[in-house]
Amino acid sequence: MFLILPPAPKLARLVHAYWFIEDLPGEYAGHLTRTSPIPLAVLSVNMGRPNAAEDGGLVPSVSFLGLQSRSRAWRSWSDTYFVTAMLTIPGLVRLFPHTGLGSADMLLDLAALTGEAPALTLKNGVGLEQEPRRIAALLDHWLISRMGSTRPISEGRQIAMAHSILQGGGTVETAAETAQVSRRQLHRLFIRHLGMGPKSLADLERLHSSVKSVQSDSGEPVHGFSDQAHQIRSWQRRLGVTPGAYAREARTPLADHFGAHGGPSGIAYYL
Repeated sequence: MFLILPPAPKLARLVHAYWFIEDLPGEYAGHLTRTSPIPLAVLSVNMGRPNAAEDGGLVPSVSFLGLQSRSRAWRSWSDTYFVTAMLTIPGLVRLFPHTGLGSADMLLDLAALTGEAPALTLKNGVGLEQEPRRIAALLDHWLISRMGSTRPISEGRQIAMAHSILQGGGTVETAAETAQVSRRQLHRLFIRHLGMGPKSLADLERLHSSVKSVQSDSGEPVHGFSDQAHQIRSWQRRLGVTPGAYAREARTPLADHFGAHGGPSGIAYYL
């Protein structure tokens, strides 16, 4: 079962969607799954057996992926069932402020960010026998409670404004001017709360747009890049594959369902 559910309206700006992935019979057991670095953070809760990460260790039952700069590989088993909350940049800043340096390019046990009690509440609240909509409602409740107990940072609006400019293909200089801070100040804000500078985040946005274009066979994959050579270098550095080679590969079921063909909630996370 692959399923996409929306968050509560109160969380719409902070959570892109909830993704449910279930393979209890183990149809894809042992298969290697690759994920792309995307301009979102990923909060996951396992109701079944956790996947294995690249180093062979099991993913924590409740895990957190900050912004990533390169692709990752995972291996699933039978009894796989988990849900992910795809957190937007404003969501990462609002719900997990000051965690950028500690979460970027990391796979963490959620307790490392929230403490044991909140992570345990989430882990124990979500169960294998619950319907997806019930699980989504529990995630809504936990995240809204998190929002209520976490003081918003004063720089949140500036980060959101700057990110909006970068997401639209604007320059770092324009983003800083829009946020009414210097480029150096903007870099410090991004590092503190996102774990990467504005230029790196702009690169992620550009790469994500390119991968979505290749997955959907539409749009312009080189949009935002200075030329095709620039695009190829970015793909090779972050994904380990060229756009042409990837386009010739058979698309995985996860990429088909959740990617560019997945409707409004489509995100090119699975390759």
